[in-house]
Amino acid sequence: MARDGSTPTSRLARDGGPKAAASQWPLLLQRLGYGFQRSVDLLRSLPLVARGVTTIADGSLSVGQLEEDFKALTGARHALAMTNGTACLHSAYFALGVKPGTEVIVPAYTWHASATPILQCGAVPVFAEFDPETLTLDPDDVERRITERTRVITVTHVWGNPARMDRLREIADRHGVAIVEDCSHAHGASYQGRPVGRWGDVGCFSLQAAKTVEGGECGVAVMDDPALFDRMLLLGHNVRIAREQRANSFDVGNTSLGLKYRPHMIATVLGHASVQRLARRNAAAAATWKTLCEELSGERAIRPIATPKEGVRGGFYAFVFEYRGEALGGPDTAAFVEAVAAEGVPIQRDQYHGALLHQTPLFRTLDRRELGGACWDPTRPWQENLSTVELPVTEDLTARLFRMPPELRGTPASYVRRCAAAIRKVLAATVPAHETGRAAGTADSDGTLSPLAGKASPS
Repeated sequence: MARDGSTPTSRLARDGGPKAAASQWPLLLQRLGYGFQRSVDLLRSLPLVARGVTTIADGSLSVGQLEEDFKALTGARHALAMTNGTACLHSAYFALGVKPGTEVIVPAYTWHASATPILQCGAVPVFAEFDPETLTLDPDDVERRITERTRVITVTHVWGNPARMDRLREIADRHGVAIVEDCSHAHGASYQGRPVGRWGDVGCFSLQAAKTVEGGECGVAVMDDPALFDRMLLLGHNVRIAREQRANSFDVGNTSLGLKYRPHMIATVLGHASVQRLARRNAAAAATWKTLCEELSGERAIRPIATPKEGVRGGFYAFVFEYRGEALGGPDTAAFVEAVAAEGVPIQRDQYHGALLHQTPLFRTLDRRELGGACWDPTRPWQENLSTVELPVTEDLTARLFRMPPELRGTPASYVRRCAAAIRKVLAATVPAHETGRAAGTADSDGTLSPLAGKASPS
């Protein structure tokens, strides 16, 4: 019997049984509703377009509004809007002195844009393990990899889950290195009451179309140090460099160093409108996460990814779980996900499975010396530019992760429960040793997670 009192058939949909979550209307309506909201937001740009105000060079006020939004969101003294989150990361590395002869410690479990701008600075990314409970950077492994070349530690708050920033900040300060926070998944997340983006020297936010705060293509970097703001202007913000420096660091007129990272006006209009909905969207996502945790709390074959103690999720770029059924005699992760998807559930294997950065050809085998630009470090032997590290913890666990999409937030709780019921149905039918009961790292019934507690709540 299901937890809602119904008695669904145990025959799986893949074998001809009825789907446990047949209707996709809740998800479709969620997507259509937000699409309509974006269309309304876009209308706000029409008066500016009609007056010919389409870029920051025309004096568009929307850029300043978006920057003020992120100063308010994070508490940072300065914010700089850019074309995308990748531009923010590149600018941060440049401003912090990442160059040939230096290294940046970065998670292998992240989107490649966390690491590729390091190459553009002529430096070497050093890939590190994640904490298997939270999927965020493992502070102990980070400290083991620090050398005299280390300039920056990059922390990704993956899937909106804040990393253990107190430990990472203490390690960075003790070794005299900087921190860049990649907050692309985590708008509105916090740790120990401090917003993500505020723990590091620079916090970088993506506003790409699928993010909780989005502008189509856009990004915002936040920082307290005015000199870092000026250096980031120097890299990619001609015109602004002449009139908006905070520490008056450079006299270069209206020129910059050959890049143009100014965002489009329409992107900033969309981003500004999107920020206004962040608290509501995070609250809806937290409710969805809590429901999923409650509905799957007794399943030994499923582990919700834990939130660090004193952390609050935000952004909720995906709802991620570990599948443990194969160890109990069930199918492998791919077959399990396929069976659940056949029940009508929006589910996929983990996005980074098979694409961990330390194993990708770009970092492991590509001879970048044959290309233009400065995307390798000539101060060291070529082989030292290439990744040779093995990360057994990350490699093992990512093979068992699956995710449900961020659009699940805001759908009715009844639909979320049907999705969880479909997962339980597949487990009951395919895992011979299937049984309910608490396992380490599973969710408590109120949505908190053990052993690293952290209530899924709105920011």
